[in-house]
Amino acid sequence: MKDYWKIIDFSKEVGKHYNTVDSWFKRLEERKLHYVNRVGESQEKIYDNLDLEIAHFIVKKRDQKWALDAIFDQLVDEFELRPFPIDEQDNSPGKIDIEAITQTIERIYEQKTAAKIEEMKKELLNSLPKPVDPLEERQNRVTDMITQKRVEYILREEARNLWSQKPESERMKKVGWFRKEEDFDKREQFIREYIHQHFEERLKKEYEL
Repeated sequence: MKDYWKIIDFSKEVGKHYNTVDSWFKRLEERKLHYVNRVGESQEKIYDNLDLEIAHFIVKKRDQKWALDAIFDQLVDEFELRPFPIDEQDNSPGKIDIEAITQTIERIYEQKTAAKIEEMKKELLNSLPKPVDPLEERQNRVTDMITQKRVEYILREEARNLWSQKPESERMKKVGWFRKEEDFDKREQFIREYIHQHFEERLKKEYEL
């Protein structure tokens, strides 16, 4: 019995961020190595047990510090990868064929019948990508926001720890004649600069891009 998941639930089964998992399978499709099934008029991607096995294999090899290209090459020997449908061989998934649409419009005017025009218009509308589900898009934004805040928190704690290891002469400032206290402005500036310098790199690592 097969199980089927959409990308959000599928990424939870894999144990990685949905952007990371989605990027893996997009690259597999770009290289024409493995096709992800699609359903409905929206052609939404649906992942099954084979996809889950492939994803777990990628996670295992990434943990072993393998490069993605090397992992993808190994997949051919490890799995019976899913071929592309015949009508998908020369077209990227979800791509709108402008030339085909233009030819269809020309055929509409050649027919010169209102009924045929209405039928062809429906075909054209159905061929366009469906709008993103607002709930899923909102969930994705929340997940991204949480990820960014977590990275920022980790970097802030790292910066605080590094600051505490600096010599007292760098951390403290004189207050009056005989007293010293921590230079909080200087500390906050150090933390801000540390976050700014490392945020992009650490965020990419979080998504494994």
